[in-house]
Amino acid sequence: MSTHSRRSVLIAGIGGAAALAGAGTAYGLVEEGVLPGRYRLAPYLGRCGSMPPLPKVAPGAVEQTEFRSPAGRARVLIGHPGPVTKGLPVVVMLHGSDGDARTPFDTYGVQYHLAAAARRGVAPFAVAAIDDWADDGWGPSPVITRNLLPFLRDRGLSTTRIGLLGWSIGGRGALLLASALGPGRVAAVAAASPALSGGDVTALAGGLGRVPASLTCGRDDAFAIPTKDLLARLRAARRAEVTGGIHPGCHDAAFRRRMLPDQIAFLGRHLARA
Repeated sequence: MSTHSRRSVLIAGIGGAAALAGAGTAYGLVEEGVLPGRYRLAPYLGRCGSMPPLPKVAPGAVEQTEFRSPAGRARVLIGHPGPVTKGLPVVVMLHGSDGDARTPFDTYGVQYHLAAAARRGVAPFAVAAIDDWADDGWGPSPVITRNLLPFLRDRGLSTTRIGLLGWSIGGRGALLLASALGPGRVAAVAAASPALSGGDVTALAGGLGRVPASLTCGRDDAFAIPTKDLLARLRAARRAEVTGGIHPGCHDAAFRRRMLPDQIAFLGRHLARA
């Protein structure tokens, strides 16, 4: 081999090794959040996990109905854990930005989880979801308190103190509504993958402290950092029970369905005291 050929091979080898080292360094920076892309890479690296199966029980009943509001007709879905419906406390569920009132039932199978929880001895409660629960800024619309809760009360559910449950932007909405209504109206709030900003964390750390809260987020979710920050602030305040944490998973329905059994048990425990 000529001197020129040996030099070319050597340079090519060094270049390849440098490229691999550079790729490794870049991957490490992505992992640490210095470079963007970690959350887009997570599904391809098998970090999100698969959708867990639904509980093997007969699901609770689901009723679709509607009421009139100033904005027009509003669709509502109400789920029950079993045959007894009258007098049950209620959890209002807020869907994500690409969902609707059917999403908690069609995607997350809440009716199966309610029935399974009741079999485990969790205090029973009903759930209710409404289309278009948010205002123009993705905050909780007044339709929830002005129209939905009176509608549910007229149907025989107990709405004196309610529970709240939301996913993604609906998780943010549930936390904001719990903060606004306070412990006199909200027995507990649960949020999975809440789409929080730094400003939300500051506001909620002060306003949410007296409401029992369950906050969970996937480790490979862009909202893990603000969720972890809010959890730390609420726990430091020590004003009400705070549970949850950052677990393996992504910003997807599979993660949120995995969180449902613990969140339903948490809500049931606090609604039983309401």
